[in-house]
Amino acid sequence: MGLIYFAVLFLTSIQTIEAQTPSAASATQPKFKAIWEPVPFTKDVELKSISCIGPETCWVGGQKSTILYTADGGKTWQVQMGGDPEGTEEDILEIFFFDAKHGWALTARSRLMGTTDGSSWTELGNPHTVARGLWFSSPQTGFVNDSQGRKRTDDGGKSWKNVGPCSVDTMIGGLPRKLTCDMHVTTFVSPTAGYMGGGALLAPGAQAAAIGRTTDGGSTWSISVIPDTKSRVIGLHFWSGTSGIARLDSGQVFWTGDGGTTWTGTPSPPRWRSFYGSGEGKIIAAIHREGDQIAYSFNGGRNFTSRAFTIPAEVRDVTFFDATHGYFVGQHGMAYRYRIVPIDYTSPGMIGAMAP
Repeated sequence: MGLIYFAVLFLTSIQTIEAQTPSAASATQPKFKAIWEPVPFTKDVELKSISCIGPETCWVGGQKSTILYTADGGKTWQVQMGGDPEGTEEDILEIFFFDAKHGWALTARSRLMGTTDGSSWTELGNPHTVARGLWFSSPQTGFVNDSQGRKRTDDGGKSWKNVGPCSVDTMIGGLPRKLTCDMHVTTFVSPTAGYMGGGALLAPGAQAAAIGRTTDGGSTWSISVIPDTKSRVIGLHFWSGTSGIARLDSGQVFWTGDGGTTWTGTPSPPRWRSFYGSGEGKIIAAIHREGDQIAYSFNGGRNFTSRAFTIPAEVRDVTFFDATHGYFVGQHGMAYRYRIVPIDYTSPGMIGAMAP
């Protein structure tokens, strides 16, 4: 009797353990997935630029002097300016927010709009008729670029002064050359460390990729050229003082891990005209302008993996706040957000994505 009782108890214990222990298949079943989820604006206005200061807190600038705000990842959009498809106001080409209160928007005619409360906007100074590369490293200190050189403000954008013309000393074909340069994009990773990207004039109609670097908050810049390049930098993303990527007008992609001292070309870059958003270098998304391909990199741009990607309109800008929260915007009020959701989550129009 004792032996039978022991055998029954033993078999019951085994069955209990098996019931409580997941199978190998269920143990490896993913619990989460990455998606792009549509969060469009409800009116037919082209959205051109997006800036986020949190995973779900973003501002978008676009056609007809439109400025939109969301605090819930695009579930709802609040119109702060414009938003009327029949409006006649000029487009907003760039928007940038330093924090929840301080933001700036640059129009097609280089009128600069600003806010100090995150919601109401006033017109500030006009940097130049062809200003671009808007960036602020503090609520007072900001930068733009134009064909005459670089400009800086120390009063929040009310007035601008020339930093100086852009030039670079380099070697071309084994000979020393002093080239004029024209910067297009700006990015800072701290109040003191920043980068600019653009082109250095090789000959009429020909440029080499130029990179500017500052370690003193933009007071001085050192300019260099990415060797053996023949097109300008039109996209630049740094997520630390040393690591970043540069996208050239030709479609080439270069990465650096030493603050821009050396640059290495990506072996198989997405050579179409793309828009990039970088999440701390842990995820970089490159989206085809027509929206039929998207490429992901999870190692700082050293290589990319491409996937088919069907979206309804052309993309105009992409950004990632971090490695798990991103957005892109484009024509006809199109907006999508990238996020990580439970494996059984579903919503209309969502698109599967790759995760870090």
